[in-house]
Amino acid sequence: MSKLKKADVPCVSSWILNDSTGVVEVINKLNLLISEVDKASPLLMQSFDFSTLYTKIDLMDLKACMRVLINKVFNWMLKLHHFKLLMVQKPALNFRFLWLKNKAEIDLFENLHSFKLGEASDLISWLDFLLDNLFPCFGHCVYRQCIGIPMGTNCVVCLANFYLFTYEFDFIKCLLKSNTSCCAS
Repeated sequence: MSKLKKADVPCVSSWILNDSTGVVEVINKLNLLISEVDKASPLLMQSFDFSTLYTKIDLMDLKACMRVLINKVFNWMLKLHHFKLLMVQKPALNFRFLWLKNKAEIDLFENLHSFKLGEASDLISWLDFLLDNLFPCFGHCVYRQCIGIPMGTNCVVCLANFYLFTYEFDFIKCLLKSNTSCCAS
């Protein structure tokens, strides 16, 4: 992490590059920090083109990963704060959410028509419904999409990020558990 900071690479939050020139700039900055001894041993780097990610995601795998992630988040919030419900409001330019311990807490809020309230099982069933009912149109034909998620779907960017996060999270857990520098499953 300190080498990234020395190279002026943002590492506090996630960052997204529009094209490969940003990657080259980061690699060049990092290369300036590598000693001649370290340059003698090869460094494995991988890059992936996510421009086709949305159309390649296996929907059954996506659903399974999201089910696990949603349950982990709700179980963590239950254990940590005794929260069981998630209340979400998504107006045009704002996204707000609030965790609740029970449905009785809803009475504390006014103007709830723009809010959705759900438990983990609700979120999972809504997501399953969405992914089971993807019907893009091409010309005068309607098709049922069974591989990938359409890029025009409002939540597709979040779904793809959460999907990739589940694999990254499992990889990091494996690294921590094995206490090694690499982990393949």
